[in-house]
Amino acid sequence: MVGRVDDTGGAGTGPSLWSMLGQVLYIGTIGYGGPTALTYLRAIFVNDRRWFSEGEFLEAMSLAQILPGSTGVTAVSYFGYRRFGYFGAVVFPLAFLAPSIGAILVLSWAYFTYGQLSLVQPLFAGLGALVVALLLNATLSLGTAVFTGRRSRILLGLLIAAVTFTGSLAFRINLIWLVLLSGVLGIALFWRSSGVDLGTPGADEVGAAPAASDRPHSLKRFLPLVVTGVLVLAALAVPETRTLFVSFFQVGLLAFGGGFASVALLQHVVVDQMGWLPFLQFRDGIALGQVTPGPVLITAGFVGYKVFGVLGLLAATFGIFLPPALLIVLVADLHDRFKRNRVVQAVVRGFQCGFIGLVAAITIQFGIGSLVDWQTWLIFVASFVLVWWFKRSAAWAILGTVAFALLFIR
Repeated sequence: MVGRVDDTGGAGTGPSLWSMLGQVLYIGTIGYGGPTALTYLRAIFVNDRRWFSEGEFLEAMSLAQILPGSTGVTAVSYFGYRRFGYFGAVVFPLAFLAPSIGAILVLSWAYFTYGQLSLVQPLFAGLGALVVALLLNATLSLGTAVFTGRRSRILLGLLIAAVTFTGSLAFRINLIWLVLLSGVLGIALFWRSSGVDLGTPGADEVGAAPAASDRPHSLKRFLPLVVTGVLVLAALAVPETRTLFVSFFQVGLLAFGGGFASVALLQHVVVDQMGWLPFLQFRDGIALGQVTPGPVLITAGFVGYKVFGVLGLLAATFGIFLPPALLIVLVADLHDRFKRNRVVQAVVRGFQCGFIGLVAAITIQFGIGSLVDWQTWLIFVASFVLVWWFKRSAAWAILGTVAFALLFIR
């Protein structure tokens, strides 16, 4: 196992649980946007505290790419698992998400209590335009990352994206079927040429999972497993929370490509399938999710609050973020073999290409509903230039949007 150092940088057996949880909570509080959170993770966990090696960080990034769910949550769960086993895989994401859960609870209460006031409406009109800019940025960012390599591979990837784009926007095909179809097309088109390394180091460059002696013992070691089981049973006990938990757990299992790539899936379940929210409220929920420091998928809590109050918020949030923790435990120790499997690579590439088409389609749909006057168009253009061209954090775009919307939108 790769040697680790203690909290002060000197030789030791490794950082304490509370020291690491404190840093995870700190990153979850200030890490607006997925890339920002990952930057802080690398700066603190690798460069500053030296709790993990560069190879282990790259391993976490690789898993975040091929597993569904938020990249930040998956990476945090991986680090927790490497140091504290299943205990860390569950507890670390809870600490990371705690500030966002608190924020979305307050924002959801305020929205459904005061959201119809005339003073608040311009704010959501502006935030809706901001969401369109962030979706366009996500589409281009995903495309830049995925459509690489030989021209033939790029064209095949664009073909899959075109299929999901057309199927969603023109034919309104069930998005679950489109996601599955993109995986099948990935196998059909890429499996023969999927021996490309996913950008991770070899097995000798990364630390193995912690030995049994490094992990919490007895009750402390298995308590999160017991608590997880109890929470799942509690979520399934009430019809409203059961429906929320199961629906968002399914979204979490299929949320390949990160938060914005999953907006189309969220809309399909929340608006089209279950009818929990009308489209404009769903758009506002995505915007409020951007106000929190958490991932886009925290919008599940907004929906859960609308359906069943605080219990609904907790059930929906628990459901959508549980899959990454479970999958980390299942595949982290097998990742080196897992990541080199041609079929796995082909399916993941198919999913990635398919989600680009879905994000492009949802961007157009959001644009039609949100860009309705010169003020919203100005917010859209300015926000897009800020986050895409100047590479600024979305937090700056949020602040500018709020100020402009309150001053100039009536």
